[in-house]
Amino acid sequence: MFVNRKGKTTMIYYVSQKNQKCGSGTADDPFWTISQAAQLAQPGDTIIIGEGIYREWVDPKNGGSGNNQRIIYRNAERETPVISGAEIVKDWTCQQGTVWKAIVPNSLFGTYNPYSDLINGDWFDDFGRAHHTGEVFLDGEAMYEAVSLEELMQQKPGEPESYRWFATVEQDCTVFYGNFQRKNPNDFCVEISVRPYCFFPSREGRNYITVSGITMRQAATQWAPPTGFQPGLIGPHWSKGWIIENCTISESKCVGISLGKKADVKDNRWLADRRKSGTQNYIEMIFSNINDGWNKERIGSHIVRNNEIYNCGQAGIIGNMGCAFSDIIGNHIHHINTRHELGGWEMAGIKFHSAVDAVLEGNCVHDCICGNWLDWQAQGVIVRENAFFDNGTDLYLEVSHGPCLIANNLFLSKKSFWNVSQGTACVHNLFAGELRPIPDTSRFTLYHLPHSTMVGGVMLIYGGDDRIANNIFVGTKDESMCSGTEAYQGYGEEYEKSLAIEVLPISDVNKTFPVDIHDNLYLNGAKYCGSEKNPRTAGLEIDLHVVKEDGHYYLETNLYDAETDFRAELVTTENLGYAFETEQAYEERDGSRIVIDKDFTGRDRDPQRPMVGPLERTCSRIMLI
Repeated sequence: MFVNRKGKTTMIYYVSQKNQKCGSGTADDPFWTISQAAQLAQPGDTIIIGEGIYREWVDPKNGGSGNNQRIIYRNAERETPVISGAEIVKDWTCQQGTVWKAIVPNSLFGTYNPYSDLINGDWFDDFGRAHHTGEVFLDGEAMYEAVSLEELMQQKPGEPESYRWFATVEQDCTVFYGNFQRKNPNDFCVEISVRPYCFFPSREGRNYITVSGITMRQAATQWAPPTGFQPGLIGPHWSKGWIIENCTISESKCVGISLGKKADVKDNRWLADRRKSGTQNYIEMIFSNINDGWNKERIGSHIVRNNEIYNCGQAGIIGNMGCAFSDIIGNHIHHINTRHELGGWEMAGIKFHSAVDAVLEGNCVHDCICGNWLDWQAQGVIVRENAFFDNGTDLYLEVSHGPCLIANNLFLSKKSFWNVSQGTACVHNLFAGELRPIPDTSRFTLYHLPHSTMVGGVMLIYGGDDRIANNIFVGTKDESMCSGTEAYQGYGEEYEKSLAIEVLPISDVNKTFPVDIHDNLYLNGAKYCGSEKNPRTAGLEIDLHVVKEDGHYYLETNLYDAETDFRAELVTTENLGYAFETEQAYEERDGSRIVIDKDFTGRDRDPQRPMVGPLERTCSRIMLI
């Protein structure tokens, strides 16, 4: 179908597996595969995808030319297409007891066999055993990879770790063994992941693509470190201006969505050669990519919104540099690395490096090894109106010089926020767990010119230079946890003295910057820093618990029954000031002023005396997602 728009002829291509032949791409004669349309689509074109399971890797040949000339891939109305990285395996034969065997010709895999591809890369911990990028699924549920055939044979009944697989790659075939316990696999759907991606360009620079309303699952993705190429089940591959929205993404061996780094000759150099530290290798990588065109005009500025992402082994969303200037909005991210098969330092619901001016807003992240990990150069990042619960740590902010704004969030896990950074503003949040600031004087780390990828300087993280205002802290019964702001005690006391020292020893951690702490509410024994101005307390025993009803999550609490003064001053760019090292104000990425005049739910705040915490009204039940 041709559509005339302002004199330009664009195409709408149709794809449907209801058609029994390849088709020509029209509504009456649709393509059989998405890839057929992906090879033809030009800027301004739309691909409408109907119901069905598309077992293919969609590798777009072209990108759009701008926001108004995108290439759009979307589901047909009221239909849910699925792109799968897996193929069905049938004809299982009983090998011994509960172990079954199937033989698959290697021609199924083409040039990439995930069962000969070991997971590896910088910052990956294999726990002393082999892990392959491939996976075996029983009725859509991933089984566990066994170390050996002997282990598989010895596995006793139990749920769910007892369902295990093992594979051996031979010259012409790959032999699969599965311990299906008391089930006959021929009575169920057994699939093996065979493709490294579901929707991912093989080449860089495929800009302005929209992917909307598609379910994607079961990709055999490789580990995605910040110092290496970062693959994902779906991702723009070092491009600009993608929109990924209203999708369901699951069962990726490592990463769901990658907004990450391109391939480089120095990829995974630290793994191969430890003569230089990982920090130095990473800094060199940043400069290499700046020289190669990492800037706002070419890379990043993506929108990832309203997706559900779950059951991924490494991260729900990952990115290094390619995530800069992006909006991560309204996503439901859960059960990331909960199987604990893979180890390392790059695992979280959202794990970003160098996310300059990124905005993370309105997401619900739970049941993850870490909720949100912002690593290096989270300069200009805004984290607001998100809900975190049942995570190992809700928010981990590492070696950033600021400014970074943390506003209107619900941090409900035992470890709410570990702040290995400085220049952070925490305002109007609810902390139900530990807030722990940690200086890091072991690494010189970069900062940028405001709203730019250009490097402005390099310095240590002495800690402090933080603003902690209008928050609610609910203490925990674990006395080892630093509930409240007590961990800031003594910050800035040696700062004036240290100004007279021309060269400060790296080991001297006493030069923490001063902090501005005021108007926070402390409950259930949470403790405040002695330098705080106008702290509030109340004696009511506070209950906080998350419940799930009809697919939604709610926080139920008696918090607002506390008899105390909930009112404070409005938080704005003017009273937040600017981060010391970067000399950048707390402001939106376009340079406009920040005013915290909305609450977690979007309700207007009282402009004269807003309530402390994330809500501008008293309530006992809050919808999280």
